[in-house]
Amino acid sequence: MKSINKKNQIIIGITVIVFLMVMGIIAFLFLSPTFERVAPKVLVEKEIYWNLQKPIKVEISDNSEIKSYDVIFEEFQKQTKLETKVVKNEKGVLELEILPPLFDETYKPKEGNIKIDVYDASKWNFFKGNQTVTNSKLIIDKKSPVANVVTNSYLLRQGGSGIIIAEIADENIKDYYITFNDEEVFELFPFQKKNFFISIITWPVDIKEFKKVNIVAVDMAGNKSVTKVPFYIKPFKEKVDQIKISDEFVNSISRHVLENSDMTIPDNIVDIFVKANKELREKNVKTIREVSKKNLENSGKIPFEVKTFVRVTNAATFAQYGERRHYTYNDQKIDEAWHLGMDWASSKRAEIIVTNPGKVIYKGYLGIYGDTAIVDHGYGLGSLYAHTSNIDVEVNDEVKTGQKIGNTGATGAVFGDHLHFGMLVQGIEVNPNEWLDNEWIKVNLTKTINDATKIINGSTK
Repeated sequence: MKSINKKNQIIIGITVIVFLMVMGIIAFLFLSPTFERVAPKVLVEKEIYWNLQKPIKVEISDNSEIKSYDVIFEEFQKQTKLETKVVKNEKGVLELEILPPLFDETYKPKEGNIKIDVYDASKWNFFKGNQTVTNSKLIIDKKSPVANVVTNSYLLRQGGSGIIIAEIADENIKDYYITFNDEEVFELFPFQKKNFFISIITWPVDIKEFKKVNIVAVDMAGNKSVTKVPFYIKPFKEKVDQIKISDEFVNSISRHVLENSDMTIPDNIVDIFVKANKELREKNVKTIREVSKKNLENSGKIPFEVKTFVRVTNAATFAQYGERRHYTYNDQKIDEAWHLGMDWASSKRAEIIVTNPGKVIYKGYLGIYGDTAIVDHGYGLGSLYAHTSNIDVEVNDEVKTGQKIGNTGATGAVFGDHLHFGMLVQGIEVNPNEWLDNEWIKVNLTKTINDATKIINGSTK
């Protein structure tokens, strides 16, 4: 009996040892980094548009190392291995570029599938490693978008406005816009029929040199079309005004404007004026741009019914657009700035009447501009009413021609009661004289739109 018990104890002991060994092996397999079980991650677009010009970027990451990868282009039953280039390989991150394939002349696929098959260096899966397979739909597009000028206004003045109507077409279109000197970008709005667009642009008065105006269209594959818009141009002849700044103006106006704009007040007269006239002005102009740009999508939905704008009734013009003001203090020049609107004055608190329909997109205190309203008339065209004593409309209100929206005043950086009237093209103040001129409207706006309508509808009459 003792020998049997001893034998049983040996068997039990061996069994325990084997069990512990097995558990140890299992624990090792599950806990050892060598046998980690996390599959690699592949960061790649699920849908790829490719013009076969630039590489496709792919990122592969893993807890260990990448052992192997294959990139295959599949179209029906045909498979083509794609070459790659390693851009970065460190700390478990592998950045690749899939190089454009050189298909022969008889093989011109339009779409297919890119399969990326990756194994890491883990010993899991019977030493094969963890596997990840991704599939991305590939659309091959080597054709550039159509970007044609349909019509445009004849003359573009520095500080003035121009109208462009364009045809832009591509089944994979991504973006389209107008550029001025490759510096300013202007959005295009749908016009009448599919693939036709309109934009009102400007040659900003503070850009002296005219280089070019282009229509730019880019598709999803990166194909790009750039078409020059022909304009006759006319530089702006600026008028310089010398304006003397007094202690009274700074202490009663500039200081007050800075306080109302929650800005700190410098210690001396010159610094107070320059901060209000330069720093605050830049901030205010930026706000006008941002408000207008933010509303561009909605601007395209506003019915465009613009006719000639009209000045305040019985008002005298005290300042013109484009005056270059040089400010002096004690006979020393301390600053300069553009005056980018028209100042009209008649009686105090004169009624402000809008002379074109639109939608209110801004109402509030705007630093040097004082209490201000901005009305969007569609296609990115706006009108600005500054220094008001009160504003009778609210943001998002729709206003009609002939509607009173407020009264003139002396808020902001001014002494006397008047209206600063400005015209905006996608947030940039432009020369109001053009929009106040019935002949300019007829020749540049109405004719350009009518000519485009005839072309789009196939009429030559």
